[in-house]
Amino acid sequence: MPQVAKTNLTLVQLAALEAVARCGGVGAAARDLGLSQPSVSNHVNQIESRLSLRLFRREGHRFEPNDRLRAILPRIRAILKLSADLEAALRAEAAVETGRLTIGYSTHQFVMSALAEYGTRHPGVRLAARSMGSFDLIAALRRGDIEAAFATLPAPDPDLHCLLLRRDEIVLMVARKDPLAARGAIAWPEIAGLPLIRREPTSGTRAAFDAAAAGQGVAVTARLDLGSWDSLREAALLGMGPALAMLGEIDGADARVAAVRVGPPFPDVGHYLVTLPEYRATAPVQALFAVVEALSPVRPKPCGAYRKTK
Repeated sequence: MPQVAKTNLTLVQLAALEAVARCGGVGAAARDLGLSQPSVSNHVNQIESRLSLRLFRREGHRFEPNDRLRAILPRIRAILKLSADLEAALRAEAAVETGRLTIGYSTHQFVMSALAEYGTRHPGVRLAARSMGSFDLIAALRRGDIEAAFATLPAPDPDLHCLLLRRDEIVLMVARKDPLAARGAIAWPEIAGLPLIRREPTSGTRAAFDAAAAGQGVAVTARLDLGSWDSLREAALLGMGPALAMLGEIDGADARVAAVRVGPPFPDVGHYLVTLPEYRATAPVQALFAVVEALSPVRPKPCGAYRKTK
């Protein structure tokens, strides 16, 4: 015996049923729902035919719900109300009026103004942000732990939607009293003898500098690996060694530290806003890209997968 596929009652059918019961007739229900009379009649007839049940007492054009329908009307109305609430919530999230956005960042100096502006434009969206190394951010993005990341990378990842926000020279951050501060620049061969302070192995700045050093045939000697930029600066201030940093990370008003260039050639690295293709079309992430583009002093450059959607 052939199996008959099961089909559930649709929300439109339930809405037609409820409207006829509430309005007392097909014509009034059709006007209430903004549908044609034949459409409402068909919905009611389909339900009764499919279930082999009568749900109304018909008196001319008057439809009166019978006891069977009266017993389930509260549940039908609850379903319709829940559906309307869900739609309203989704519309609010699509309009970036509510919801949640989880992001990550590697360099707080480059993101806080964007987060502040995002909060001003979309106060109903709850922002959750975490700081970690750039390659840790990319891994978290791929796992779905975060929806977007501000990451420092030697090159854009072709599998991600990305926006190049800036390119910064990689320099040595030293205490102002360090003899290197007076020189302002050193050549690559001198790097081999310096006990450098670096971020963790998943740092994009560290990866870019190590690659540049290898390109010059220089072996990097590290004295200390640290997990935050602030600890990097404090170690440099204490004279523990020169610290790797992007030039834009160093506060020019901080008289305690100085930047020392390395080169030529002078290494640099890119800072990107990145997201997965699956997240790029979501309203909260779209709004984040819009905020970042509006705040940038120079037009950010699309790259990688992001370029393909432009």
